[in-house]
Amino acid sequence: MRRLAPIAAFAVLAACSHLGDRTAATTTALTIAQQREPMSLNPALENGASSTEWGLMLFQYLVKFDDSGRLVGDAATAVPSVENGGISRDGLTIVYHLRKHLRFADGKPLTAADCVWSIHAVQNPSNDVQTRYGYDRVASATAPDPTTLVLRLKEPFAPLLTLVLAPQGFPILPEHVLARYPNFNHLAFGELPIGSGPYVVTRWDRGDRVAMRANPYYWQGKPRIERLTVRFVPDANTALNLLRTREVGGFFNDEDLGNYPTLRAIAGTYVSNEPIDAVGSIIFNTQDPIVRDPRVRHALAEAIDFRSVVEKTYHGALDSADAGRGLFIWAYDRRAYPDVPFDPQAAGKLLDAAGWRLDAAGARSKNGKPLDLLFIIQAQTPGDQIVGNLVAAYARAIGVRVTLKQYSVTQFVAPANLGGPVYGGHFQLALYSFVNGDDPDTTDQFSCSHVPPNGYNKSRICDPAIDALLTQGRRTNVTAARKAIYARLQRLLYAQLPVALLYQEHQISAFTTRLRGQTTSLSGAFWNVGRWTLSS
Repeated sequence: MRRLAPIAAFAVLAACSHLGDRTAATTTALTIAQQREPMSLNPALENGASSTEWGLMLFQYLVKFDDSGRLVGDAATAVPSVENGGISRDGLTIVYHLRKHLRFADGKPLTAADCVWSIHAVQNPSNDVQTRYGYDRVASATAPDPTTLVLRLKEPFAPLLTLVLAPQGFPILPEHVLARYPNFNHLAFGELPIGSGPYVVTRWDRGDRVAMRANPYYWQGKPRIERLTVRFVPDANTALNLLRTREVGGFFNDEDLGNYPTLRAIAGTYVSNEPIDAVGSIIFNTQDPIVRDPRVRHALAEAIDFRSVVEKTYHGALDSADAGRGLFIWAYDRRAYPDVPFDPQAAGKLLDAAGWRLDAAGARSKNGKPLDLLFIIQAQTPGDQIVGNLVAAYARAIGVRVTLKQYSVTQFVAPANLGGPVYGGHFQLALYSFVNGDDPDTTDQFSCSHVPPNGYNKSRICDPAIDALLTQGRRTNVTAARKAIYARLQRLLYAQLPVALLYQEHQISAFTTRLRGQTTSLSGAFWNVGRWTLSS
């Protein structure tokens, strides 16, 4: 390419910009397919894995996880601790030291003042962030100088390091771009954001792709892959074909884990299959008149052979053992939170005790009302369809009718204010995989105060005893004490069973074997995207 005249070289590169990794230009271009399109490229308006994915590509956090499971500095030089003086003995003050000479993609400096502004923006009720968990514990955020951020907390709060300006929360936003507006809910920033991450967006073609270029101001140096494109392909089979024809060089986070054997068989690719701090689950709407009864929830769960369901659906990509590890990570206690047993006889007895009696036709009813339940799943995800059908069959065997309803991937996970059925509570059972976070604190999943639209408590469970244990766990930084508290919490959650866990989730992605340097961490496959390279 260097031998070509400049104009001719530019023409060749431009012609190759949307051809995946099939041409000579692919040493500087990579296209990755994924099923889900975000609602916004401002991660503060996204939720879960999508927020983290775009945060890692386009922005920086104070800290993030590496591929060894260690929390490491990103914009910050180190992770604060009591030992290094970053956390005060009383746990109420946390100090971060930022790297010098950080810049946003427009060349403007990133300083501690941007961190302060970002925290205040999440705290601002005018901004439609998905959760303020962690940020609501910050009493004050100050920047005594451009590279020092000081947080003073309302109370000791152990999970803060993984929440505030961290991948479980939201990244550092540019004050100089956003501070002039009353909120950032409907700005062009959501389509063409300016961050300090390895890449910057050049174009978002809705329903098709996001095109990005390497950020020359990235703190680790300009990425070697000049152009990165994320292409939205809702149908997994189409994405697999694009991999086979090399029209894309990767397929990120395959939603249909049943594709695992097929992915592994595609020539010229490798498959990343890594356990993450997430679970696949059946979520019960505990505010629903029928499934608010824990006996009904346990009955429905014990009627299902989860081991068989996972084996039949995911073909070796996952297993159902110790699913609770994906929710409680290092605090998981299988004695307190065992896998749900397959026991249809016990399930029938629980329904009998709850007043749901079998009639002559083998159907259950109570006071003349049949036991009919709505089970919502994602469309265009064959694995979800298999699970849904199997669950319906197991339920039918104990006299329960389950009706499946499908939603597109984007609609399924949409916030309540945009009509999302999960976050809006329009279900009795929902097949949903979710990330809890990088700490065993599960406040955002099970606290009364975090029922949507105020958080991610999708089951809508509200129990003062659960809240009390969550509070205790947050207020101590002593690992052994936290483990004991979380063991008690797990026993209570198992008794209440707001969610029935199928498996600890794995993030399964496929990439061209020409890709070098890609590894997966708790923060996801893009944690080090700025250091990826492509061989010729």
